[in-house]
Amino acid sequence: MEPLEDWRSPKFEEELGRLDRGELTFEFLRRNDDYRAHYEAASDERGKDAAALIAAREGLTRQWGLTFSG
Repeated sequence: MEPLEDWRSPKFEEELGRLDRGELTFEFLRRNDDYRAHYEAASDERGKDAAALIAAREGLTRQWGLTFSG
């Protein structure tokens, strides 16, 4: 996940105006500490087999209403 920018900066305000609905939604979601922790846990592949990785992503989908392509 990319580092967070200061949302008060003029550069960020300009970039925010170019986002579509999904991109704007994600900008708010990725600033949620609970989501960030859940994402990090689901993305950690150490010691997980394929089934565990799929289950972790399904957990993100259920809790946060997300889908992952690929």
